[in-house]
Amino acid sequence: MAQLPRGRAENLTGEFTPRRASQADLAAVTSLWIQLTEHHAALDPHFTLRAGAEDEARRLLEAQLRDPDTAIFVAGDPPSGFAIVNVRHAPPIHPESCRAEITDVFIAPGRRRRGAGRALVVAATRWASARGAERVEVNVSPRNPEAQAFWRALGYGAHMEVLHRKL
Repeated sequence: MAQLPRGRAENLTGEFTPRRASQADLAAVTSLWIQLTEHHAALDPHFTLRAGAEDEARRLLEAQLRDPDTAIFVAGDPPSGFAIVNVRHAPPIHPESCRAEITDVFIAPGRRRRGAGRALVVAATRWASARGAERVEVNVSPRNPEAQAFWRALGYGAHMEVLHRKL
């Protein structure tokens, strides 16, 4: 698991102390998730939301709140950031039996660079480790240099390159 650099997250307590999201946070998390997706769409039109996708996004996030292999963490009150992590158990053909993936991390633009993102990643990795994950994966767009720098500063590095082709 990646080690966090020392002394970089100024405020890991108080307003940015991550906690597990609840049903009461669903509207805020949905709004933040839509902001994240709009940010991604500005980098790559592939991520553009379909008309009316907000209701479906809310249903998907609600299902993730109920999934025992997924955790949503929020920071701030009301939430100004969130992270989603899930654990996946591998078939018994490789030495690694469980891994985690942090699928989303987002901090509202006016709240960034205060330690909330790092605090959310710490909470997500601790949760995953407690469930037996041996490593954590993240997918980061090569068109998102800020996210690339964020993850690399936390000790994450290249593992697999994802290639795709439109059909």
